[in-house]
Amino acid sequence: MRTLKAVSFDVGWTLTYPIESMWEIYARLCTESGVPTTAADCEQLVRSLWSSGQEQAHERFRNGASYSDSDAEFAGLFVQMSHMIFGRAGLGERLAELSQRFFEAFWNEGTWQLFPDTIEVLRELRARGLRVGVLSNAPSNLRDMLEHFGLLPHLDFAVISAIEGVKKPDRRIFERVLERAGVAPHEVLHVGDMFLEDVAGAGAAGIHSLLIERGERSLFPSFPESAGRSLPPGAVVRTLRDVVRAIDEQG
Repeated sequence: MRTLKAVSFDVGWTLTYPIESMWEIYARLCTESGVPTTAADCEQLVRSLWSSGQEQAHERFRNGASYSDSDAEFAGLFVQMSHMIFGRAGLGERLAELSQRFFEAFWNEGTWQLFPDTIEVLRELRARGLRVGVLSNAPSNLRDMLEHFGLLPHLDFAVISAIEGVKKPDRRIFERVLERAGVAPHEVLHVGDMFLEDVAGAGAAGIHSLLIERGERSLFPSFPESAGRSLPPGAVVRTLRDVVRAIDEQG
């Protein structure tokens, strides 16, 4: 990374995290509806179904699939997830209501907060002369959330999938990062928490990446994203401070 000029970060579970995890929200809604459920139950169910489709998802990616996005498509992903969880709990007749309650509880400014290392590291990287931005699979109101968290003054660009109409791992959205940052692929580092979307997607665009695993504040806290990936040493970090150290070690 000797020619590094820019760093892009995913947002959810990388720079920010939900105070009440999505699994805790699902479990609470099930329990309040008369079906006692734990967050671990919800995480296990979705991860099992997600894992069963991973080979197909990677094959689709390798075959050059394109990935569109919009606010409706983003919300639709959570409707599918809600169908899995509420349907398995026998609450299918209340799917529309419970899905809406989940989305309202999960995706709002009051639910999310910054990791303690976020602003400090963004400031430091920009002080070094690097262009810093975000690349996130998220709805169009993410920009409002970035403003709410006070992040916009620390960013040089923001690439948001629902606004762009394309999402990770599609190489086109990584190319938007290159355009906004004004850099070549070998001059940017991408940091994110999902292997397919962040690591494989960046790699297909010729961009170096780091996989960040935030432990209990990860999307799937019981299932490390790096497990079984055979990633090279140094390809996985735990904090944004680790990202700075990785840049220094390669510099």
